[in-house]
Amino acid sequence: MRPDRRLGSARGFVLPAAIFLLVIMATLAAFLVQVTTASLTGSAQDMQGARASQAARLGIEAGLYAVQVNGNCPGATLSGVAGLTGFKITWACAVSNFNEGGTPHTIYQITSTACTTTGATCPSSSTSEMQSNDYVERQLVVVTEK
Repeated sequence: MRPDRRLGSARGFVLPAAIFLLVIMATLAAFLVQVTTASLTGSAQDMQGARASQAARLGIEAGLYAVQVNGNCPGATLSGVAGLTGFKITWACAVSNFNEGGTPHTIYQITSTACTTTGATCPSSSTSEMQSNDYVERQLVVVTEK
């Protein structure tokens, strides 16, 4: 028997196996890229959420300073804060006066909202902006007395 006849029946066997392995490897690579992208996106959103919390904290600090040092609580919008680029911070104040046993008290409720909006104040008034993947918003409330 000639050597060519024995090999003739096995010809073309390696090509389908190679194609199968290439398809499996490509599918695995695509899956890994998708998982990595989702992980990085989640990590970026977590970081933006932490930055938004710090921005809201800045609004609370501004409100507390206005109440405790200046004696008033006008509310304001802050933007362009160093280290918090891209965030707008809106803080507002609600004042309640009451008497307790003849002693007057004033309670201030400071609400600070920080967000990544292109609008004038937080929260955003644009539904499409609030539904976008990169919109972040955090709100903090504190009550103090003077």
